[in-house]
Order: sequence, then structure tokens, then C-alpha cells
Amino acid sequence: MIPKLYLLGFLLFFSPSICIFAQEDPLDSKRRKLVDTLTYETQSGLPIAASKIYFTDAKFTFSGFGETNFVNYRGSKNRGSSDLELYYTNLQRFVAYAAWKPVNWLVVYGEFFAEFLNDGSLESDFEYLPEFFLDFLLDERLNVRVGTHQPGIGFINNNDEPIMFYSVNRPEAERLIIPSQWIDLGVTFYGTFQEKWKWSFGVFQGLDTENLNGATWIRRGRDNALRFNFSSFVFNPKVVYQGIEDTEISVSGLFTTMGRDHQVVMEEGPMGVDAQTRLLSAYVRHQRGNWNFMALGTYGQMRNTDRLYRFLNNSQVIGKEVYGGYVETSYNILPLLGFFPTEGKAKNPNGLFRKQEFQLPIFARLERLNTHAGIHAQLQSSPISQTDLTSLTVGANFNPRRNIVLKSNYQIRWNSQVLPDGSKEGNRIEMGLGFIF
Repeated sequence: MIPKLYLLGFLLFFSPSICIFAQEDPLDSKRRKLVDTLTYETQSGLPIAASKIYFTDAKFTFSGFGETNFVNYRGSKNRGSSDLELYYTNLQRFVAYAAWKPVNWLVVYGEFFAEFLNDGSLESDFEYLPEFFLDFLLDERLNVRVGTHQPGIGFINNNDEPIMFYSVNRPEAERLIIPSQWIDLGVTFYGTFQEKWKWSFGVFQGLDTENLNGATWIRRGRDNALRFNFSSFVFNPKVVYQGIEDTEISVSGLFTTMGRDHQVVMEEGPMGVDAQTRLLSAYVRHQRGNWNFMALGTYGQMRNTDRLYRFLNNSQVIGKEVYGGYVETSYNILPLLGFFPTEGKAKNPNGLFRKQEFQLPIFARLERLNTHAGIHAQLQSSPISQTDLTSLTVGANFNPRRNIVLKSNYQIRWNSQVLPDGSKEGNRIEMGLGFIF
């Protein structure tokens, strides 16, 4: 089903007959606004295509993105997470957004997310998730978003469309430590002040304690936004500073208590799980000419992981301390090859290639993370599914037009922890295609 959905999205993206790439006729402007108005601006908490309704006069917009990826493993594969998205061979993902702005102060927003993954012939999974929220645009300084939407933690979770990051897969620190692809039920207050500062404060439903896996810290707790868990809450503050030219600095956090409504029998008697959890993240992004630089760090703590271990049937050791981070740089090499894109309108707006939008950035990312930087003293001798990883990812992107990207990269992985069969985790070759509309 998903390959068909992905093909439908791709055909929709490229078919001039249904006005994806409308002609320059002014009489056609209303239809062009429906699908082809990409301003490459972002509303707080949303990536580019999802932000379309906020930067157009149209009352209704349709947008989305698609991606298809292939991963070749050069050696042993780590399946300890039991999370297919972390060790798949093939992935197809299609996301459609529909937004309606009946009045200037209200956006009614719906999303349909669908993906198909497989690990060769061994395992496959089809997932779909609806998203719906209301955005009350009260003032530049204060707006309110209510419904299922993305928490503001780290960088990728609010910038997850494929043209917004270089590697085929999201950085490991933003998959294993910071949960990416996270949509949850809650309310977020956000705004801008002094034109340089953006802020948000979200309150989301509690994470799913029963689904945690030690190999991915709190990642599995964010599964299923429609679970309705209000016994605890996730508090999510975020601040972004853009007062330095071509630079963005952000600090964000998550604060929650896992298992507040559960009890376990310890040596001292019945006790609440009450695993108080906090996750902090900060990043800096800077662009200078054809260069782009990015650095991100994250650190988390969880209390009472011994009680959590007992609650999870003595099967999952969750790290009481975790950390992750990466530095990344990229450079558009087209000028070095003697190609200098010219400004102006495309001669053929319906075509796949727009020479004035060509980009060929090469990139390198050095990453470090540990899912069990700290372990409860009573759990030191228990079986632990740990990722203590250093990785180097090098690759290239090609943008035949601004909203399409072809990706390829090679990832060298040094995981200090051996796999259950005693082997070391292998390297990876990754290839992908992504687009937004």
C-alpha cells in the first residue's frame, strides 16, 4: 500500500496537468497557491512544506513530502532495539498536509503520515498516523497550538523533511537519544519577541512506560500519539536566537515522570516507579557562503531506573544518564566545478531540472553517543543492550531543483559494545531520494 501512496505523491509532484507546477498565467494564481507556493519559510515547530499555509494568502493549501531510502550493511547489523526504523533495509515514506485558514487568526491543520519498512525478507512493517491540530494565531508574541503535533526538542524533530538535512537517515543522536519522528497530543504556546528570539512551551501527554527499550532510552515511549495517557505530562520549553547574521542558536528540554501511575514491589515494599526524566539539547547552525556548519549536543538523566527495570519484567536496563552529539559541515562544490547557477525564473517550471537551483553539497558528520553513560549500581551486572557509538558519515547531496534531493553517504561505525553473537557492528552505505511540495 505504501509504495502506491509514495508513487501517487511522486506523480502528484511532477504532473503539470494537476497544477503542481502551474504555468505563469496570472489567471491561474489561485491554483498555483494551492500546491506550488513554497516560500521556504518555517513556522515555529513546523518544517518547510508543513508551513505553507502561514505564508500565503490562500485559504487552503495542500503540501507534503516523500522519501525512499536504501541501506546496505557492510557487516553485522544491530537489531537489539527491536525498532525496525533503526535497522531497515528499505524505507518508503509519504506525508500529506492539508491546511485551512478560514480566518486570519485560525489554522485548521491535518496530516496523514504513512511508511513502509522492511529488513529484507526477515521483517516488515506498515505504519500510518493521522495528525490534527488547531493553531490560534493571536499575536506575534503569543500563539496557541492544540492537538497532535511535534514537540520542540533538538533540531531534526521540527525539521524532518528530507531537503532539510544532509544524510539519508537522521543523525543517530536524534534517533537514539532525542526521539525523532515524534508526534504527540498536547498544547504548545509559542511566539516571537524583539524579532530575534523565538520561544515555545509545550505540554504533552505522558510517555508510554510499558513500551520502553533499553537500547533507545525514551524513544519507544513516544509510540502511538492516540494512546491518551494523562497520568503524567511532558513539559517542553524551547528558545531560539537568530540575532546573529546567518546563525541560529537553540536550547530546548523535556521534563517528565515515567510510570507515575505504576507500582512495583521492591525490597523495601511497594513503591511507585516515578522515574523522573529530563533531556536537554542545544544546537548552533551557521551558514557562510557555500559552507554550512552545525553542532548539536544532548544530555539526559532518569531517576529510579531500578524500579523501572522491575516494572519492565527485569528485561530492560534503562540508562540513568545518556548523552549524544555531533558536529557537521558541508560545502557546495558546484562553483569548484566551474558551474555558477544564474538567478532568475526557470525556463521550464514543469521540468525536473532547474539549473539556477542546482546544488551539490558534500558533507561530513562526526557523532558520539552513549545510551548508558550512567547505570544504576544495582543493575551493573544485568544484561544491557547498550550503544556506545562513535560514527563518521561522509556523503553528497544533489539538488536538481530546490525541493528535490538525491542523497548518498557512507557511515563508519565504531560501537564499543559487541553484538549478542560476539561480532562488531558493521558500516553502512545509504542512498535516498526525497522531495517536498
